[in-house]
Amino acid sequence: MSLEKTFNKAAHHLQLLASELNSTELLKFYALYKQATIGPCNIAKPNWYQMQARQKWEAWKNLNDMSCDDAMNNYIQELTKLNPNWEEDAKSESNSWVAISRLINMEEEISDTDKTFLDWIKEGHEQKVQELLDKEPKLANLIDTEGLLPIHWAADRGHLRIIEQLVKKGTDINSQDEDGQTPLHYAASCGHLDVVKYLLSIGAQIIEDNNGMTPKDIADKHLRGIL
Repeated sequence: MSLEKTFNKAAHHLQLLASELNSTELLKFYALYKQATIGPCNIAKPNWYQMQARQKWEAWKNLNDMSCDDAMNNYIQELTKLNPNWEEDAKSESNSWVAISRLINMEEEISDTDKTFLDWIKEGHEQKVQELLDKEPKLANLIDTEGLLPIHWAADRGHLRIIEQLVKKGTDINSQDEDGQTPLHYAASCGHLDVVKYLLSIGAQIIEDNNGMTPKDIADKHLRGIL
């Protein structure tokens, strides 16, 4: 198996262990993940009062010019130290596709005044999302820097009511991100049964992503029967 595939399996498996890790361990994995997927730290140092964001920035920055491959290897090695049998444990999981919501509890805390439309969606704040959509319906089809629509994020997080709000404002339920993955891919990979059922009920198509994977291919076991 290629290094990248093993790394993706490791990143997926770590989601199951995240609640058991202390902040030091989480920061280590966060930094290695960023280094592996993006490269050396490329963002400005957060303000002094953004304590959590500053810790994350420093952990990433301290990896200096470590290569992506080395970061992947180190990530895998660190996970193996925690659970030498993680690859065996992972065989029963959906490992071919990794949710973007990994390590959700490591996300930066943002004040309400600084939150964007997507921040409110990620938090599942239905009332605020509805208020913003009513003022500016085109937000429903806003593409972010990662090529994702709001419905991708809502599907990833399992926010069914928000998905319904976005659909009413005309979002494309079959929209594909840069990897060809639809909201149905996201919901299926994360095991959000209610979201999968809803998307299918309103005409979501079973589409292959750029790697030839359908939502069924990456779904949890209990979802494959309905896809």
